[in-house]
Amino acid sequence: GLGKVERPAEEVIVTESRSESTTAFNRIARWLERIAGSLGWWFNGAGAAILAVMMVLVTVDVCLRYFFNRPLSGTYEIVELMMAVLVFGALAYTAIKKSHISIDAVTSRLSPGNQGAIASIASLIGIALCILIAWQTALWGNKQWLAGQLTTSTNIPIYPFVWFAAFGFALLGLVLIVHFIKSLAQSLENSRWQTRLNLALGLVLTVLVVAYAIWGKSLSLDLSRSMVGIIGVVGLLILLFSNMYVGFAMGIIGFLGYSYLANTGSALGVLGTGPFSFSSSYTMSVIPLFVLMGEFAFHAGLTRELYGTAYRWLGHLPGGLAMATIGGCAGFSAICGSTTATAATVGVVALPEMKRYKYDPSLATACVASGGTLGIMIPPSIGLVVYGIIASQSIGKLFMAGILPGLLLSLLFMIVIYFLCKRNPLLGPPGEKTSFTQKMVSLKGTWTVIVLFFLVMGGIYFGIFTPTEGAAIGAAGAFVITVSKRKFNKQVITRSFLESTKNTAMVMFVLMGAEVFSKFLTVSRITNDIATFVSGLAVPPIAIFTIILLVYLVLGCFLSTLAMVIITVPIFLPVLVTLGYDPIWFGVISILVCEMGLITPPVGMNVFVIQGLVKDVPMYTIFKGIWPFLIAEIVATYILVAFPQIALFLPSKM
Repeated sequence: GLGKVERPAEEVIVTESRSESTTAFNRIARWLERIAGSLGWWFNGAGAAILAVMMVLVTVDVCLRYFFNRPLSGTYEIVELMMAVLVFGALAYTAIKKSHISIDAVTSRLSPGNQGAIASIASLIGIALCILIAWQTALWGNKQWLAGQLTTSTNIPIYPFVWFAAFGFALLGLVLIVHFIKSLAQSLENSRWQTRLNLALGLVLTVLVVAYAIWGKSLSLDLSRSMVGIIGVVGLLILLFSNMYVGFAMGIIGFLGYSYLANTGSALGVLGTGPFSFSSSYTMSVIPLFVLMGEFAFHAGLTRELYGTAYRWLGHLPGGLAMATIGGCAGFSAICGSTTATAATVGVVALPEMKRYKYDPSLATACVASGGTLGIMIPPSIGLVVYGIIASQSIGKLFMAGILPGLLLSLLFMIVIYFLCKRNPLLGPPGEKTSFTQKMVSLKGTWTVIVLFFLVMGGIYFGIFTPTEGAAIGAAGAFVITVSKRKFNKQVITRSFLESTKNTAMVMFVLMGAEVFSKFLTVSRITNDIATFVSGLAVPPIAIFTIILLVYLVLGCFLSTLAMVIITVPIFLPVLVTLGYDPIWFGVISILVCEMGLITPPVGMNVFVIQGLVKDVPMYTIFKGIWPFLIAEIVATYILVAFPQIALFLPSKM
């Protein structure tokens, strides 16, 4: 009714000019995106094929060694080179799929213009780091080529794989250039002049900092090594909450700090040799193989059978369906190391059933979200693998240490459900009663999971094979189960391997950044200084331990599990070891506390997964039902503090 409002001519000119510039940016981005997307898909596909060969090779090697005492020669070296192809071939694809770990708890609340400005700066830093790593890695590969460097027993030239790693980072840099152009276009299109000024200043500052680190001279600042370490940790937190990839944030801070405390040449050397040396490791191959095992288990449909068995045994109790859901989560966790995968796959089966039996939505959704956290406690657990790598602890012992605490937590969850529903039967009405015969018959659907779990964990426990070999055996076993259940087809096999390589690259990229950052922490000596200071305090060790747990609880509201483990363990572990705590025990405790972060706001990754499955249930309703389960996890933590042998008994008998 007010009619058309004419805009001033100046505003029209500015808007049209801005629109033309953003259109040009987007056209360039689309052209580069097609190139990067095609190359990223093919190289990730090569990594997926390599993963299949790796699984078969390690499995055959174990069988030949165990049954015929004739292992294959050079398996370790071949697997290490395969890891290089798998990891560096998948980096770009993972970025294209937006699967690299980042933290958007702060930036998601900003305006689109400011989000674009911050994303542009984060992408530019990532591009600079990719260029540095690709350049230095290529130079290192050239040195190996000139020196004729070969593997020890198989005599395979190493330099082609080093050059492949350099190309992988260059391709990742190309993907980030696409992200930079798109973010820049978003910022220019949605921002005012103040935001554009901030963007320009941020970009200039980023260029100056990186240029100084490479070509500048050390600043004449009278800073102690510990002070530089503290500044580095604060800078890391700032970058993390800017939604930058966690791997890049740790890498750039580690590089700048190491460059300041040592020299630029040494820091560039770390970038050139560190990522390849760290990734092309036989120990690291446990990650893609266990991830692949979980993918096969998911596609085999084992969740429905596990849930059905748990329902036959527990469904007649108050809250029996919810208790069966916890049992299904525990069973699926025994063959899948991912918490979100556990929550999602069990939730697809359990939530419709609980809705049919008129379960309270808050209890139903909360028990699935909480039960999913068992995926990073009950082995095989990617969280325990990452902790073992960061803390230089036995992955096999960590797996054994997680079994009894995982069962303890499952029991506590069930007790919580029982008392809630006993007090108020409307929350979870009992299901149908089943006979003993029906209970026993239901077990036939779970024998494959039981056999696979005891095959892998039993082999590791009795020293028949290493965790890496156990992962290969488990992946091969899960593949056989998938085929036997007639779930095998081209789509399943393709998706399983492609998802496994993508998730492996996601984890390994963070670990590569953590490796650079840990070298900076080492030369800064901040961890030693903190450990010395804490050990001299006139307070009982349990008080310091409680403070550390509170820090974990706060960080869990904002950081993902892997990010928390990778950032905090290098700082907290030396302190706790100085106080006399066992590092294997602390590994279980740290993962248990990180579990809480998966169901607490505002991050609550498992809550987001469940909310995606039941869009008619508000987020507030799910979080309201979480609190009893959160209390159960706190109780489990202090039971393990009071009785550490619960975690240490099985590792001590290995």
